[in-house]
Amino acid sequence: ATSPINRNEDCDNAQKRLQYLLCQFVEVISSTFSAPVTLFLDDLQWADAASIEAVNHLLIAASISHDKRFFFLGCCRKGDIDEGHPVRKLLKNVER
Repeated sequence: ATSPINRNEDCDNAQKRLQYLLCQFVEVISSTFSAPVTLFLDDLQWADAASIEAVNHLLIAASISHDKRFFFLGCCRKGDIDEGHPVRKLLKNVER
């Protein structure tokens, strides 16, 4: 049987692989087409921490890329994002 520690490590590795693949996907698409890649996510108040972290990685990768053709737009309901919500961390990272 797999211990809970190994399962947590497997989940972390799977999330890192997914984040990497998402970044690679956006890079390939943006280098293939002349138009910028646009990602629109609605209802971010329902997003979990892992999903917001994946978006954060996309934004970081786009900001350090030589080809700046990635546009992200996220929406959420006013008042549904409290101070502890993962979207707040994303907003703080974007502000830097």
